[in-house]
Amino acid sequence: MNEGSRTTKSVVLRALIGDIIIAILKYVAAFVSLSSSMLAEAIHSTSDSTDQFLLLIGYNLSEKRDRAKFPFGRGREQFFWSFVVAMLVFGISGIMTLVEGYIKLFTVYSIKDPVIVYSVFALSVVVDGYVLSISVAAFASRYKSQGYTNLRSFVEDFRDPTLLTAMVEDLGAIVGVLVALTGVTLSYIFHSTKFDAISAIVIGLIMMMSGLYLAKESKDLLIGEGISPGDQKKIESILKSNTSINKVLDIRSIYQAPESVLLVMDLNFRDGLSTEEIENAIDQIEKDIRDKIPSVSRIYIEAEEIKGNIR
Repeated sequence: MNEGSRTTKSVVLRALIGDIIIAILKYVAAFVSLSSSMLAEAIHSTSDSTDQFLLLIGYNLSEKRDRAKFPFGRGREQFFWSFVVAMLVFGISGIMTLVEGYIKLFTVYSIKDPVIVYSVFALSVVVDGYVLSISVAAFASRYKSQGYTNLRSFVEDFRDPTLLTAMVEDLGAIVGVLVALTGVTLSYIFHSTKFDAISAIVIGLIMMMSGLYLAKESKDLLIGEGISPGDQKKIESILKSNTSINKVLDIRSIYQAPESVLLVMDLNFRDGLSTEEIENAIDQIEKDIRDKIPSVSRIYIEAEEIKGNIR
């Protein structure tokens, strides 16, 4: 397991522990106070706990070795389980929370024990804020280590759905707590629980939007997403600078795991090169690519003649 994998697993473990603790406290507060937004937040934290557990399952399965059945490894387990998590966030947790808020919108009730409610909210902000800071730090570390200067480009090129899911859920947890806090406070001020119910609906919508975004990111990797345009340009630059290459016929790639890329290239080498010279050129190309893009774990280069149109 490389450094990036260890960091991501650590983020998920801390998030799991924090979500379990907060979920229990929120259920207690929801039972005592009868707050719809607090119950929505309890469901939110339960969903996050379940999601982190599933992400860990995916992580552990991806580390297993079975070369006979999975010759390229089981790294895509992480993509699959991240997709499952996204569907759960959208299809179950988000809809449940939305329905809960809608029902309470037309129900007469009152919010009790504000001390307990605000205490749990305060603790949630502290715990969720700490967990979010860990995932953001891991994300920022990747951003710096990979030499990006544009955050938007980095987000578009990011290929670790496990860390992305953890960070989005941590951010959603903080936003959810603030929305619930606002709803409860407005309910106390205006003596109307409709604000509490509306905040539960908003939390449900936040969860559903998060689920859709995460599903899209994981789905692309599941069906065979390749390297980013930036990495593609790096490879093309390396090949162009190599004097042994006459023409680049084809470059194809696919992510086998968040930090494991399979790269296949068809190259036409200059006429007159000996077998040894071609082998040396291939070795140099592989070294240069791995130096520039460490996530490229397997490289297959085929020396080809130029025949007709290359697609």
